[in-house]
Amino acid sequence: MPLIEDDDPSILDAGRLTFRERLRTGRAVPVVSSRAIYERMLGGYEPFLAGYARYVKFPLAQTADSLVDLVKHHKHRPREKPLTDQALKFDYLNFVKNHLYRLARAEGLDSDTLAEAAAEMDQVSASEFANRLGYPRFTGPDDPLLLLANLPFKTILTTSPFTFIEDALRRAGKAPRTEVCRWTKDLKDTIPTAIDDRYQPSAAEPLVYHLLGLDRYVDSLVLTEDDYLDYLGNLCEGQGDQSKDYVPALVRRAFSDDLIVLGFHLDSWAFRVLYAGLIKRSGKAEDRGVCTIQLPDSSEQRSFLEDYMAREAKFQVFWGSLTEYAQQELRSS
Repeated sequence: MPLIEDDDPSILDAGRLTFRERLRTGRAVPVVSSRAIYERMLGGYEPFLAGYARYVKFPLAQTADSLVDLVKHHKHRPREKPLTDQALKFDYLNFVKNHLYRLARAEGLDSDTLAEAAAEMDQVSASEFANRLGYPRFTGPDDPLLLLANLPFKTILTTSPFTFIEDALRRAGKAPRTEVCRWTKDLKDTIPTAIDDRYQPSAAEPLVYHLLGLDRYVDSLVLTEDDYLDYLGNLCEGQGDQSKDYVPALVRRAFSDDLIVLGFHLDSWAFRVLYAGLIKRSGKAEDRGVCTIQLPDSSEQRSFLEDYMAREAKFQVFWGSLTEYAQQELRSS
């Protein structure tokens, strides 16, 4: 907010903070997609998807529109022993590690570091394995994750299972807490929570909440169609009763605030479940301030928005890449 001199006749309009003021004061809540993390930190989403398609032997004559399509094919293609859900998720994370290893080797990482990382591959999570290979590699002060990390956000929500946002926050001198959505009873019983009665997210100690699982807990990943449907049903069933709700109250409250939704495609499973299960159900759109969503500028996205989103979500849209949004909106905040 601007300084006001004693003799300034202007009167502060306290009706509602502007979106930019809420950004500067950390009152908005970013929601970062898994796709955005792949784009920025794992050599690009499309190359990763293409590599995984080759790995799971997806037919060349068919088109896989999403990771969910590839996972479905991998799970159900003929083999001697069917893949269990746990084995499928473990295998997926192992592919991520191999993808990171090949990426680091192609970028010229020295052989000793590669060998040391490979020796620990089975003992660490994908995020920890990435750290051993020198990832994430930020592109400088204008890197979108660093720009995000340097703003005073108290809570950051993400559909990524990797802890690269926490790496960016630590680089910004903060002490983030990592929490994962424990979206089944088994997960609630087996995964310890990082949120206690005394903890309140702050700019110095922000909460990073992983909505669709965390790589260190393989069973927590929301990866298959069935996972997404079960996840949505469980989140809706327990809402409003903290003894049954799978989402902590402080995270529910975050969805009622101004949102900055980054790196999603509107027709993805992740966005649809996020919107239907959490955004739409956590307060009315008109009760929030201003919400913004960053989308790639494409005719397909525009038509989808006009047909679906504009009537319900009431987001302001930034048409462009995540990098463009970060440099134009976050840097100037």
